[in-house]
Amino acid sequence: MSEFIKGYVLRPATPADIPAILGLMRDMASFEKLEHIFKASAESLRNSFFSDEPSAYCLVITPEGQPDTIISYIMWFYNYSSFLDRRGIYLEDLYIDPAHRKKGLGAAALRHLAQMAVTQGCGRLEWVVLDWNQNAIDFYQHQGAQVLQDWRVVRVTGEALVNMANGTPVPAEAQG
Repeated sequence: MSEFIKGYVLRPATPADIPAILGLMRDMASFEKLEHIFKASAESLRNSFFSDEPSAYCLVITPEGQPDTIISYIMWFYNYSSFLDRRGIYLEDLYIDPAHRKKGLGAAALRHLAQMAVTQGCGRLEWVVLDWNQNAIDFYQHQGAQVLQDWRVVRVTGEALVNMANGTPVPAEAQG
């Protein structure tokens, strides 16, 4: 691909990029204090990104002239809004190595995803942000994003997911 912003290139991830992406994902999990739920592996990412029916899509950013040096990954997938009756793009991860932050890469990555959404007729681009990450919240709002105060993420994982599937849900207070 061509230059993304001065000195950097944005391109689709390739299978050869998986070790670097996995490393950046571990860095993000550590930053977010979520290492205890981190389960991704090279094999699982290969299946997620490069199977016949990908679960997610991944872009990477490299310094210009260094196509094998992955300094950022952007992972996204399609979702759907019944009220808009359109699919949307859900940004799962946008992570930039700290040494390459404050150079406009995050804003350019969001702009790229927004352009994809508009071009593809999507109804929205959305993602979640941790409530303690004020720097990210401020950055997203500066980009024009609205942080929805009246919505909460609802999640069922692990044993609670299995119990729900079996018809024996665990009370929320027992899920910790």
